Amino acid sequence: MNINYDILQNFLRCNKNIKLKFRENTNILDVIISSEIILSLELSSNNIEEHSDIIYNSITNLDGITMYIPKIYIK
Repeated sequence: MNINYDILQNFLRCNKNIKLKFRENTNILDVIISSEIILSLELSSNNIEEHSDIIYNSITNLDGITMYIPKIYIK
C-alpha cells in the first residue's frame, strides 16, 4: 500500500504524543515522544510530503512503542 501525506497526518493526529521535527539546517528528521528522540531519519530533502511513506513505515516498525494505527480504507 502506498502511504501518502494524508495518511501520515491522520496517523500523527491520532497519536498526539508523536512529534516530527527537523534538526536545524539539516535533512535529519527526529521522531519525538515525550521529549525523547526515539528515531532519527536522514532524508534526501526536508519535504515531509515527499517522504511520507518512509516516515510512516519507520515509525510503525518500531518495537516497544504503543501507538494507535487508524483504519485505512482502500478504494
